[in-house]
Amino acid sequence: MYKAGFEMGLTPDQFWNITLREYTYYREAYMAQLSARWDHTASIMSLIANVNTTKGKKFEPKDFHPFERMNSQGVSSKQEAMELLEKLKHF
Repeated sequence: MYKAGFEMGLTPDQFWNITLREYTYYREAYMAQLSARWDHTASIMSLIANVNTTKGKKFEPKDFHPFERMNSQGVSSKQEAMELLEKLKHF
């Protein structure tokens, strides 16, 4: 958490003088700003990839956006969640 504070640009004095709630708000704002920057980068990367690819293949900005990939991971249905729970019980 301390290291992440430095990555967000907080000085040690700022880090130690804020509450956990303030830190959480700061982190959420930082991640939203980072995601917005990646929106721009992913759009440019998909444009370049589409210009240089073969016919029929089309790239979307989400193919290059790391936050989109993180959001698409995980359990997508109740059935999948139950199967994962059963696997964990046998672990």
